[in-house]
Amino acid sequence: MFGTVRAWRDKAELDLGSPQQRLTLAVLLLAEGRAVQAPEIIHALWGERAPQAARGTVRTYVYRLRKLLNGDAAPDGAVLRSEGNGYQLVLADDQLDLSRFLRLVRAAEAAATAHDRHRAVALLHAAVTELRDEPLRGIPGDWAETERRRLGRLAVRTVELLSEHQLDLGGRVDVLDQLMAMSEAEPLRERVHELLIRALCRERRPAEALAVYEKLRTTLREELGVEPSPALRELYARVLRADPALSAATAPAPGHSAPMARSALMPAALPVFAGREAELRELNSVLDDTTAPRTVIVHGTAGVGKTTFVVQWASRVASSFPDGQFFVNLRGFESEDAARDPAEVLHELLDALDLPSANRPSGLDGLIALYRGVLAERRALVVLDNARDSKQVLPLLSAAPGCLVVITSRRELTSLVASTGAHSTKIGLLDMEESVALMTHRLGEQRVLRELPAVRTIATMCAHLPLALAVAAARIASNPKLRLSDIADQLTSEVEPGLDFLSTDDPRSDVRTVLSWSYRALSPEAARTFRLLALLPLSRTTTPAVASLTALSVPRARAVLRELSALCLINEDGPGQFSWHDLLREYAAEVLEDTVDVEEQRAACHRLLGHYLVLTRSASLQLLATDDLPDLPQLPPGVTAQSVDDLLSAFDMFAFQRDTLLSLFDFATRWGLESLSWQLAWYLRYYLDQAFLWQEMAAVNELALAWAKSAGDRLATGYARRGLARAAAMLGDVKSGARHLRAAIQAFEASGDRQAEGYAHLQAANWLIYIGQAEAGLDHAGKACALFRATASHHQEEALREVTALSHVKAGRYSDVVDTLLRTLTADYDSGATLKLLRKIEHLTGAYEWLGEYHKAAELHESALKLILELTDADWGRLPYSFEEQFATQSFLLARTLYMAGETDRALVVQREALKGLHSLFRKHHMFVAFRQPDAAGARQALAELEGVLAEQRLDHRWFTASVRAVDRLASVMTRTGTSRCLLELQDGNPAPFAGPKASPYRDNAIR
Repeated sequence: MFGTVRAWRDKAELDLGSPQQRLTLAVLLLAEGRAVQAPEIIHALWGERAPQAARGTVRTYVYRLRKLLNGDAAPDGAVLRSEGNGYQLVLADDQLDLSRFLRLVRAAEAAATAHDRHRAVALLHAAVTELRDEPLRGIPGDWAETERRRLGRLAVRTVELLSEHQLDLGGRVDVLDQLMAMSEAEPLRERVHELLIRALCRERRPAEALAVYEKLRTTLREELGVEPSPALRELYARVLRADPALSAATAPAPGHSAPMARSALMPAALPVFAGREAELRELNSVLDDTTAPRTVIVHGTAGVGKTTFVVQWASRVASSFPDGQFFVNLRGFESEDAARDPAEVLHELLDALDLPSANRPSGLDGLIALYRGVLAERRALVVLDNARDSKQVLPLLSAAPGCLVVITSRRELTSLVASTGAHSTKIGLLDMEESVALMTHRLGEQRVLRELPAVRTIATMCAHLPLALAVAAARIASNPKLRLSDIADQLTSEVEPGLDFLSTDDPRSDVRTVLSWSYRALSPEAARTFRLLALLPLSRTTTPAVASLTALSVPRARAVLRELSALCLINEDGPGQFSWHDLLREYAAEVLEDTVDVEEQRAACHRLLGHYLVLTRSASLQLLATDDLPDLPQLPPGVTAQSVDDLLSAFDMFAFQRDTLLSLFDFATRWGLESLSWQLAWYLRYYLDQAFLWQEMAAVNELALAWAKSAGDRLATGYARRGLARAAAMLGDVKSGARHLRAAIQAFEASGDRQAEGYAHLQAANWLIYIGQAEAGLDHAGKACALFRATASHHQEEALREVTALSHVKAGRYSDVVDTLLRTLTADYDSGATLKLLRKIEHLTGAYEWLGEYHKAAELHESALKLILELTDADWGRLPYSFEEQFATQSFLLARTLYMAGETDRALVVQREALKGLHSLFRKHHMFVAFRQPDAAGARQALAELEGVLAEQRLDHRWFTASVRAVDRLASVMTRTGTSRCLLELQDGNPAPFAGPKASPYRDNAIR
């Protein structure tokens, strides 16, 4: 690892392949025997710009490395092996230079702690011999550069430690050359320069020592605008006055090593620590950056493992703080009035620093000055655990360049960051892999692997909170005969909620008690909000929703949420978007039940539902401007009326709120607010349609219909029936669709709402014409027209115009299609009615193609592509998947139309780009499902055929014909995965989603 990554078998060097393959090996080596998941390797290779085929490429690299490294070894003797869903490289300590180096450094630290400095020097000397070259030389990329810096810093610290021991033992420094090289490589690292100056003086080379100091001082002034540390200035003065102690050899007699003056009040690191590698690297970077602040704040919610994390990190960097590691529990959140006074803490720290208590100042300011003066000459780590607020820790900070203060708190301590520039690190919940690793450490690998699904369930029910996982593991470990599946079942049942299962007799580990300490620190308004958050149907929300829930103004709700976020009782996932874990939710529900009466809870739920009705109706109108929406019901006071301003914002809202919106139907039933569900179901109709969520459309309208029928509400019945009719039609249930439409028309007629009845007739007209019953469909359109006379509107005229166009399409009257729709396009462009435009363009392009006007059809296809691209702004994730499919379909249709228009060269280029898009679409959205269906072999064959066409370099008529067949085959596979609709147009003999030609001309005989 030091130098170019190389490997040997039986003294013969192996060819490790490309730099990327060597990087893959480096990732596995640096894991030190841990199983590495594919995403970790992908991130190392490509960062955030991983290609679609990244996993396959990684598998190829690992396959080649396995052949190289394993040779003819039996499976149980393999060096590189698969482990679960990852890859594990198993080497003995002496097989890797980095392992040898780390083992020697750790042994040296243990020897130094045992006051055996001579042995420590010997071990460190052996470790330094492993440092032959720059680590990971020649491996490209950000990940490699980060690891190179990390290993480089470790090498520097090792040489520093060896030099320090040799100087303190009174001998000469035999790594002087390395110190000189490191002073050049680390021009701002004062510790290297200090040791180099001392080593040069020991060699009786004071002039060179003075030159080193002058160069350092010049660099610090020019780069940072500061002077060297007091310790270095004092050393410089000693060199100037030729202090004989600097060159004296005063080594203690062998076997009588001078004791190391290192106070170590840090708790022992847990041997079962798991995860947090990114956060550990972040703290390492702060430690090694001489320009970084000397104060770090580690914050996170109660029970997330802040203290465990900091103690673990402190144990790893102990050698960087030879003058002591100090740990003080400030008890900021333990119980009422338990927070420790800064003066008391200062006395404790001064005691630990071996400063006599006699003549200490009595006032706080004097204690602060004395404490900071003592630390000014030291290299020490001070951990201030469980801080309540900035005021408690400000007196305990030190600006000494050799010291670092790490603070843990449930609060973000924003004011401290603002006033001191402290570095802030947030500790979040563990992910599933880290949670399983933690349980594995505590319960044993065999027990966990036997019941891995149960372990994952336990981790989920513990909200991936480290304290909860630790308590659960302790309860499980105390009874080794207990099956993990029984525990999982117990946690998922309502008989014993998670907080009861996670209770202990120690308040510091009882999850409910630990959470209560954070709750008690809230202001009354924030505490009320925290309680009411338990009413939310899901563990995520937004500022306007909370404003409605609590009947607060939006600015006041924002301030309260900021307080909850600062205490890490909720997470701010994005601007105005919040979430919290399920154990916090359960605790809030317990407090809510004890403190808030049911009527107040129901009123809050009524306001929340009102908020979502306003929001969803506003967003739905951005999807399609129409008057085919029922009016809002009477809303209670306190509802925040949040609106949506444009189409893309509407899709953003639906994407973020989808699960919440769908959960509101059961929520309404639970609180006796079912009367609001039918409007919400209809307001969701256009989004669910655009997102292909017809099963969900059917489910919510079934709930709405059940209430409407029980309440005898004809209007609600009509809208619920219309939603069910649309869902049934798109799911292929023609009979149910027709039955629901008939019932909807009857319900609206009985309700007396003529406009709603007219739109129901229009829905019937569209469907009947689409399935070939044009005469019956036009009859319904005529009835709609008659009903609309009393409420004639632009939206109704547009809806009737589309029905007319559809009837012309089905009858083959393509000139009439153009006459009906073309004159309205400009108005749609001007109004920004994107979805309406796309639908009209689809009808018009089909008509133009049948009329042989291919250039006009091509122009409209290009307009459709431009509309979709402008809408997405190159970010497909912000839109329903249907738009990505629609873009692919339009691309192929443009290529076909250009080909038929005689623009062959351009058609070939467009077709090739469209093929690439289809390939990406399949791999992203369909491959996982397709390869698990009965016809998986057919799916693989279709993908291989498409990839074969893409691999061809010569583009001609033969290639175009082959590409059409490949598209048809893969599109057929994609429609069978369950959601594709747009791509049906590319399949021979299937109808287009809105209309189009009677049979698709996208066939070999058509393109000839």
